[in-house]
Order: sequence, then C-alpha cells, then structure tokens
Amino acid sequence: MIRFDLTTLRIFVAVYNLKSLTKAAEQEHIASSAVSKRINDLETELDVLLFYRHPRGVSATPAGEALAAHARSLFESVNEMAADLSTYAGGTRGQVRIHAHSSAMHQFLPCEIASFTRLYPEVRVVLREETTPNVIQSMQDGIADIGVVAGHIPLPSGLTAIAWREDQLIALLPASDPLAASASLRFRALAERSFISLETGSSLQILLSEAAEAQGLTIDPVLEVTTFGSAIEMAAAGLGFAIMPQGVVPDDPRVVSVPLDDEWAHRTLSICMRSSGRLNASVRLMLRHLRGESEAYRREKLPLPNE
Repeated sequence: MIRFDLTTLRIFVAVYNLKSLTKAAEQEHIASSAVSKRINDLETELDVLLFYRHPRGVSATPAGEALAAHARSLFESVNEMAADLSTYAGGTRGQVRIHAHSSAMHQFLPCEIASFTRLYPEVRVVLREETTPNVIQSMQDGIADIGVVAGHIPLPSGLTAIAWREDQLIALLPASDPLAASASLRFRALAERSFISLETGSSLQILLSEAAEAQGLTIDPVLEVTTFGSAIEMAAAGLGFAIMPQGVVPDDPRVVSVPLDDEWAHRTLSICMRSSGRLNASVRLMLRHLRGESEAYRREKLPLPNE
C-alpha cells in the first residue's frame, strides 16, 4: 500500500505551482537537495514520473497533473478539518452563517434558531437578512453556509435546495377598504388599486411582477418600502394595499389581511446548501435541526449531503 505524508505532498504542490525545485525549496525553507530527494522518493514510491526536468525548471507529467488535483483536494479537506476542530478551543463549537430572505426571517427562523441555541449554546449562529438573489450569491461566494430562499428559484451549478416550509401570501388592506370584508381575493381584483411595493429585487417583488405580466396587468406602485413593517404602516395609513406573507402580519385593528386565491400565492420556502464539499459539524447540526423542526421533514427522512 502506498503511503503518503503531508509534508512530501506539500513540497510536491510547491514544486508543481512554482515549476522549480529551487523556488520550492526557498518557499519551504529547506535545501534544494532535500526537495529533490522528496520528489525522487515520491516518484519511486508511486512508480511514475511526476515532473519533466528542464534546464530551467520542471513541468508536470500527466501523472503529476493528476496527483496535483488530488493533493489540492486533500489539502482543502485538511484545512476544513483544522478550521472545524479549531472552533472547539475556548468552549466554542463552531459557527453557522445563515442568509435568509425576509419572509423566513420574520416567520420561521426566530423560533427555530432560539430552540437550536438552547440545544447547542456553544455554536455561534450568524443571521443575515437578504433578498433571495443575494442569498444565492452569498452561497456561491462562500459567505453563507446555509441559505433560505422563496419560491422555485433556479439555482446555479454547485447549489442544491430542499423544500422546507409553506408560505401563504395575503393582501393587506386598510380596515376601511370595502374589500377588507372579503373571505379571499384574486390578485386581479386589486390591479386598479394603489399598490405599496417592497424593494425591487426581492423574491416577493419578482413574483408579483411575473404574476402581473402573466395576467396582462400593469402594477404601478405608489410607494416602495424596504421592510414589511413599513408596508404595514403605509397600508394602515390608507395609502394602499400590500402583498406579504400571512405570518408577518401583526394583530392590528387598522389593517385586515385577506388570503390570495391565486396558485402562485402559495409559496414553498427552501433551504439552500452547497451540493459538493463537506459540511462542517455545526452546519450539519443546524441542517438536521431545521429539517427536524419542519413537519415535512419529520415525515420524510431525507439524507443530508455528505452523510
């Protein structure tokens, strides 16, 4: 069985990257002869030629290219392991970074994060509210470990999502509006009324724009706000209606929430994660917790990635 040691592999990677035994020796602070011996011993052990020797440096053989790819992957795993284990020092067991859209932040995540921190007080949870497109970008950039997104959003390569919660959209109307007495409404019935919009780029605003276009409706917002709280206050002041999730509406006599009957008004919220690479222990704990807190995933014991 072939035995590898990390020091030799690190030296090999240095030679591969720098294309020079001498430069690799300088980088690793060892003699050139020691680098040469390490590479020669590795080639003997593997029974392959890893580098072509030239008067001014070296270049990788096909076998060297293959080993370099494996070595990079190995060192990524080693670095992840070191980072994961280092968080145990000083009583901290890791960190989970969650980026989520507004609906999840206001309706579901507070209680679930609270129950998680009671179970795992040593894990630091960092929450950030973003629009769904920004959540996806944060996942791609490695800024977030877990994302929560709304609707059926196309995901780029490298990300995957699992259905998590259901979200009912409502029309929020001033209590004095005649439509406030309705048991339910279709979006079309609101088309001629003053509309209070959330900021451009939010998943909800994108959904409403697509719904209006599909029905041939033109919606011209009289106001654009950045939070549900602001939209509620504007509606309460009689400035128009707003569309928002049922779960974010407070018990306020100034406004009435009326469920929307349109099919698109029933949304699925999804948990987004990377589809490749290992998840650290704290992230896996959070994913299991979120899945366990969801009725859908108490019924369906779906495996997590990398388990």
